[in-house]
Amino acid sequence: MTPSLIALFVFLAVVSAFGALMFASGQQQAAGAGSGAGGRAVRIRRLPRIPEGGGAIRSFDRWFIRLVRDSGLAWSPVSAALLLVFCGMVGGSLLFLWQDHPLIAMGGIVGGVIIPLVVILYQRRKRTKQLQEQLPGALDMLARAVRAGQSLDQALEVVGSHSPEPLAADFRMCGKQLEMGLSVPAVMRSLVDRVRLYDVRIFTTTLIVHRQTGGNLARMLERLAKVIRDRLSYRRQLKVSTGAGKASALLVGLMGPVVFFFFFFCRPEYLHAMLDTTLGQSMLIVAAVLEIIGLIWTARLMKPAY
Repeated sequence: MTPSLIALFVFLAVVSAFGALMFASGQQQAAGAGSGAGGRAVRIRRLPRIPEGGGAIRSFDRWFIRLVRDSGLAWSPVSAALLLVFCGMVGGSLLFLWQDHPLIAMGGIVGGVIIPLVVILYQRRKRTKQLQEQLPGALDMLARAVRAGQSLDQALEVVGSHSPEPLAADFRMCGKQLEMGLSVPAVMRSLVDRVRLYDVRIFTTTLIVHRQTGGNLARMLERLAKVIRDRLSYRRQLKVSTGAGKASALLVGLMGPVVFFFFFFCRPEYLHAMLDTTLGQSMLIVAAVLEIIGLIWTARLMKPAY
């Protein structure tokens, strides 16, 4: 084993140990902040601060902090960022040891960063879907509690105690905030910031308007729950109708990477003939960028606006 390989292995070991310690520290802090969750106890804690201001870096910081927070994972943004960096360094180092090519190592770094990022995105989408599905039932329960003569604070506590997770935790948080003396508008703004759903915005606006002007709150909540159920039914029908188009787009989008990996593993001499030239490297980078732009564009076209 050459000295360069030994140095590389030592570097990977040090980075792995540092990343593991930082990640374990972040996990322990998150677990300490959420202790008592098994008994449905809620500890009011400050959410990660989202920096304000312009600039591409600040915009990315806001997006990443919201992504980690909305995913529902017990990770801090720092722990998630360390995990991305660690996976990228490991992937790039392993591919560099295998092929000893800088461009392939860069691809390993990008792939190592993308894989845990995709996992976080999937967890956010899964949690958002759960919240969307649970919201109509929670509104019906809240309407029944209000119709039974309970106050808004008591009704929110009932919904937080009997609703399924993860929506129940947000309603329990609202109940605790009202017990601490926060106003209804402040509590509803906090709920909108935690649960980034358009239906939740409508629900919070309904409660704020009811607190200011009065009215039949139970009937409004029941109508809102019915509207949300109808829209969910429409989105399911839309998903079924566009299933063939999504499958075609996915097949076309995967053809390029599949062909690349086929030549990478089965015909490496063809791939080296392209990667050893400046023109081939430029064409590969342009193709990857156009592939990503096309996939993002197709996904946005197929995503319903509401």
